[in-house]
Formats: sequence, C-alpha cells, structure tokens
Amino acid sequence: MFEALGHYMDLLMDAICVVNTDNEFVYISAGGERVFGYPPHEMIGRCMFDFVHPDDQAKTLKVVNEIVAGEAKIHFENRYIRKNGDVAHIVWSARYSPDDGIRIAVARDVTAHRQAENQREELLEQLQHSAHHDSLTGLPNRSYFYRQAELLLASNNPLAVAYIDLNHFKDVNDRYGHAIGDEILRSAARRLKSQIRNNDTIARIGGDEFVALFADVGDEETAKAIVQKLHEALKSPIQMDHLSFGITASVGCVISRAPHPSLETLLQQADTVMYKAKHHPTTTSLITLL
Repeated sequence: MFEALGHYMDLLMDAICVVNTDNEFVYISAGGERVFGYPPHEMIGRCMFDFVHPDDQAKTLKVVNEIVAGEAKIHFENRYIRKNGDVAHIVWSARYSPDDGIRIAVARDVTAHRQAENQREELLEQLQHSAHHDSLTGLPNRSYFYRQAELLLASNNPLAVAYIDLNHFKDVNDRYGHAIGDEILRSAARRLKSQIRNNDTIARIGGDEFVALFADVGDEETAKAIVQKLHEALKSPIQMDHLSFGITASVGCVISRAPHPSLETLLQQADTVMYKAKHHPTTTSLITLL
C-alpha cells in the first residue's frame, strides 16, 4: 500500500508516518531523515516513544489516546531527539484508521522557526532590560524607578523615598581613574541592593547618585532602620588592585503619608535633605516627613 505512493511521498519535505496500535513505526517516508535525523529504516519497527523527548512523552501519549478515540489532530507540537542528540521541534497532523488499526500522520520540522522565535524573544527581553536598567551597575534606571514609584503612589499607601550620594567619589574617580571608579560604583550598587526588600526598588540615576523606594514605610523608626542598613552595607572597605577604599554615603529620606503626593516633590525633598545630611557636622543621614 505504501510502496505504491513511495516515489511521490519521497518528494515531500515533510515526513509521512504510519504507526500501529503498539505505537511502532511501520512506515516513514524519505522525508523522515530530514525531520527526525534518522534514516527511516532505523526507526521502522521501533516504538515512537523511543524518540520522543522525555519531557513531552506524557502529553504525546495523551494526544495519541485522543486520536485513537476518533479525534483528528490538525496541529500538535512535540519534540523528538535526533540521532546526533539535537532536539527537533515537530508539528503533527494525524488521524486514526480503525479499519486498518493504524495512525497516519504528517510530521513537519519547525525547529528553525522555533529557534528564531526564541532568539527574537531573548533579544526583546534584552532590549527591555537595557531600556530600564543601568548598563554599568545593572540596577534599575531612572525610567524604571519612575514607573515603579508612580504605581506605588497610585496605591495611596505610605512610602519612603531615599536619595543616596556617595561621599568623595569624585575625588577617588579623579585620582585613580574611571576603571577604579566604575568598580566602586558596581560594588556599592551590589551592597545597596542586598539590603532592600523584594518589594522595594533601588536605582542608579546618574554618576554616584542612587534613589530608593520603600513600600509601606510610614514611620520614622522603620525608615531609620532601613537607612542604617544601607550605611552598614557600605561600611566595609572595597578592596581592589591592592588598594582599599572606604566608602560612605549621605542619605536623605522622605516619608510620605499624605494622599496623592507628587513624585517630583518627594524626590526634591529627599535631595534637599540629602544635601543637608552631607554638610551636617554629626550625621550622614536625615529623615523628614511630608
């Protein structure tokens, strides 16, 4: 039956497959080698599940049972393991012939298409990440910070905004060069990020300036504890190239408990308080209520 059509089937880029009730291949057209990576004679007589990707075997068996029950499948996708170990993404159309006790299916290799889709998705994710993150430190950037802040402000829950400025960073950067300065910024960013909660945000907005957004912080004691953790994170000297750099920061923190506060007002207030802290003789952080 199959041999009579063999010369025509072999012209197809897709593979024509016939499987018996024991799930064994009884016929595969020449296109099978392009699709599965095996010469047809190496697959005929073997169970199809010998070739199905382990993670796709359960869903494939479910579809097989549905086909045998009389449901035609026009578009079903699973993965096979090719002879060389590569993973093939395959789209199937299949129907069961109860009179002959066989399933007849057409298999199309869509591996290149899936790989291109994955590459596009990865590129899109990279572009989205780059658009919202600082390239030097990996922290969120100003754009991302503003978006998160506006969402939090819309909730009308208490929040705190902290403006963080590294002390004497310009002097270090001028003396030791940008390579050292950049590494100090990266190290400071990692340390600051390690001290914030999952629902908080810390961003680098330029130079040696960072801003942090703390959700559900409406009292001075909680804000003080958070700011102290930021100071502690920077306390240990940063070691590199046989040099040791002691880094401190000035922090201005504004607690907002008023309804519908302006983000610009909060940032301006935090910036003002930070500069007061920078020039204060006895403290490196100040906290105020808005």
